[in-house]
Amino acid sequence: MVLKLKTTEKKVIIKLSAVLVLTTIVFTILSVPLISIIAPLGDILFPGTGLWRVPGELPEYEVLYVKGLNSSVTVYRDEWGIPHIYASNENDLSFALGYVHAQDRLFQMDLARRQVRGKLSEVVGSLALEEDKFNLAMGMEYWANQTFQEAIRMQKLGEIDFLDSIYRYADGVNYFINTHKDELPIEYAILGFKPTKWTPLDTFCFNKYMSKMLTWQYYDLYRLQTLDALGENNFTELFMSTYGQIPICPNYGIFNDSSELSYNGGPLKISSNVINTVSNFLKKVDSIPSEKTLMDLQEQNIIGSNNWVVDGVKSSTGMPILCNDMHLAWNMPGIWYEAHLADLSTGLSVYGFTLAGVNIPIVGHTDYVAWGITNTGYDVMDWFYYEEVDSDHYIYNGIITEYTTRTYTIKIKDQGSKKFTVKETVHGPVLNDFLDDDIPDSLDTEKIVLAPKWTGNNVTTEFLALYGFNHAKNRIQFNQALAHFLTPSSNFIYADIEGTIAIRPTGLVPIRDDNLIPPWHFGNGTLPYNGSNGEGEWIGYVPFDALPNTENPSQHYLASANQIVAGPNYINYSLQNSYAAGYRARRINELLNNSPDGTVGIEKMKELQLDVKSTPARAFVPYLINTTEGLPSSQKTPIILDILIQLKNWDYDMDKDLAAPTIYRKWRDYYQDYTFDDEFEAAGAPIQPQLNVLEKLTRDEPDSKWFDDINTPETENRTNIIIKALNATVDFLVEYYGTNDVSAWRWGDIHQYSFPHIVPGFNSLNKGPFEGDGEGYTINPSRVSIRDGLGLARGGASERMIIDFSDLKNSLSVIPSGQRGISNSKHYSDQLEELFLKGKYHRHYFYNNKEDFPRNHIESQIKFIPGKNTDLAIFMTTFLIIGSTIGIISVIVVIWFKREQIFIRLNKLKLKRRGD
Repeated sequence: MVLKLKTTEKKVIIKLSAVLVLTTIVFTILSVPLISIIAPLGDILFPGTGLWRVPGELPEYEVLYVKGLNSSVTVYRDEWGIPHIYASNENDLSFALGYVHAQDRLFQMDLARRQVRGKLSEVVGSLALEEDKFNLAMGMEYWANQTFQEAIRMQKLGEIDFLDSIYRYADGVNYFINTHKDELPIEYAILGFKPTKWTPLDTFCFNKYMSKMLTWQYYDLYRLQTLDALGENNFTELFMSTYGQIPICPNYGIFNDSSELSYNGGPLKISSNVINTVSNFLKKVDSIPSEKTLMDLQEQNIIGSNNWVVDGVKSSTGMPILCNDMHLAWNMPGIWYEAHLADLSTGLSVYGFTLAGVNIPIVGHTDYVAWGITNTGYDVMDWFYYEEVDSDHYIYNGIITEYTTRTYTIKIKDQGSKKFTVKETVHGPVLNDFLDDDIPDSLDTEKIVLAPKWTGNNVTTEFLALYGFNHAKNRIQFNQALAHFLTPSSNFIYADIEGTIAIRPTGLVPIRDDNLIPPWHFGNGTLPYNGSNGEGEWIGYVPFDALPNTENPSQHYLASANQIVAGPNYINYSLQNSYAAGYRARRINELLNNSPDGTVGIEKMKELQLDVKSTPARAFVPYLINTTEGLPSSQKTPIILDILIQLKNWDYDMDKDLAAPTIYRKWRDYYQDYTFDDEFEAAGAPIQPQLNVLEKLTRDEPDSKWFDDINTPETENRTNIIIKALNATVDFLVEYYGTNDVSAWRWGDIHQYSFPHIVPGFNSLNKGPFEGDGEGYTINPSRVSIRDGLGLARGGASERMIIDFSDLKNSLSVIPSGQRGISNSKHYSDQLEELFLKGKYHRHYFYNNKEDFPRNHIESQIKFIPGKNTDLAIFMTTFLIIGSTIGIISVIVVIWFKREQIFIRLNKLKLKRRGD
């Protein structure tokens, strides 16, 4: 029987067919990724997926039944979303911390471990292939695993007993993942993947992640290029100065203003092939996103920190006050996660900053001790170059030696997998061969390979140190733990309830055998070593007790800001080849030294951390003013006179609402460039000296050869360059601001803060830009480049902490983001926008017993209860979801097979309505 349809029925079918075709097209579009790393739009937009399942704010009260808990755990979150975890043992504490870390920062944790373990390509495709290869070749995952295996061995032998807490931390992370598979941060939907199981190895990877961030460097290679370009005398003058340095440890003497580090001397003979290999390698590395970011951060001196402590004599409370603000890149979410952990059975209570991914605070305080960290800048990495014989052999110490190898398989999203092999020398992995160094055949007379030796590529024991910090009750116990903190090398500031203050720059520092280096080589790891000649072997490490340290100094305070560690009287070992220019350290020492005993309180400490007075401006601006005032009247234009007024009335605060900071900073850039660029560009030197070197030339050598412009027939001096820079500044700022009104040149219009999402390109999840005070050399730092106009500071204080031993509940802290990495949560950026940008802090609710916690500060609670099997609940939920899905499919099938009858009934209904 053939069913004949009327015209109206045909129209209905045509319309439905058109809708079906359109729907098919839409479904096709929504199922195809528009960009290779972005998931299909349908996965993001369809109801029930993506945007529709993004977690929101946390419920006010949750009860979770968890197998494996020893006893109940209570988590109170305060008004900033900071968890205060109360448990009866450390394993349960770790489980709960793993859960809340995942609840708040899962995507951030996932991204960090993937970077270390070479697994970014799995989720973003071939775009990350070179980065994965490079990170795996570096050996971070390999040595993290070796360290993990050593911890397992130590646990089996009874040397440690806390490895179980790291396993339980992983259980907590995985419990969250398993119970929230369909409620994940939006980044997962956008990139089209889901988190995999968390493992203890992932946690061990975080030490290597931070070690790379803080100690991996390319300085040796840049210094080699610069030495080759400028010659040894110029290099020594500009790059071996200790001018303006106030040592971290005051008990080893001080440097006078003319101090310079020495060199061996001798004719400079660097192989052009080595220079070409280094240059091409650096160009290739610069194309890897994570390495370029690291190189930019190092070039801008963003990776640093401040810490200081005063004792009970200097403080207004009669007890120590300790401060720390670690300077790292700004991101959303920020790198640090605040947490308070209390073990009710032992009385252990610690409040501090954790890394989401690690089960214990990195810095913080207990009832007994407090500690903070800055980067020492110890030279813990050397680059070696070798002649390669063939693809399997190289020359080491004059002997043909076979490479060892590691082979990896990298999974690539939608493209299968790719194998690659890392070749290892006796010192470390060869990193320039698989990047393809592109040396022209005409220059490639011998193949040169580069390999680093790095203290991060070792079995290290930071897990022992962190456990010890959190359990120490006095200086002796803390020092015992500190001996295990090997990398990243750090300046540990310390205070305790007994009134002790101390600082100890610690970590693995290699001792090098420099007997075979050529006369022009500075030794001590300053430059790359010729591994084929056997140069620069590491013959041990500086003993822990031989490293500089200071305890209870007569000045009643201690401070570090990445300056030189020890003065000229420390002659035991060579420790550093680079350090900050010293301006932050000068300002901190000035403020603390000039504060009378008994006057430094919490408010004073807040003022110090937020201080934006520019020490270099105070050094340079008087020369600018004096030189400008000496101009002939004909050159003192109205705009020049206005500039003089602004500068004379300025107190050197880099205030966003003032014009003087803009004038000074733009002039300083031109002054530095006009002093060095002519010689450096002509010679091909890649890096400029630090600002303190220019300060010394300005103060002591007005006729220095560096002020002369080699591109002109005249001989310029300091005065000429100061005025040349001033004229260029006027031209630039008039054009940029569009006005001759000098008072309108606000610093905040050209200097701003930016807080980008951790995934580049996810701009809708960024915060900022915000107008900001400060500069790179102020205590409160925010380094930018304004050479081309608006500068966006992308790094500075990544946390601020003030610990008050007269009342630990009076301690303060803040982070420049929020606790949660969930972009639609109020805790995504609340601390940033409500506190950090306004120079405010929040209190530490440091209550050791949950009964004492102030109820009016509890925003939400989680109660973990042991013993109940959650597998049945998960099974029932899954069963209901599957049943609902089958029901929907059944309805669709019935409609399809009954479509003809439906059309007829619809048509009859339509005709009936017309008749009515």
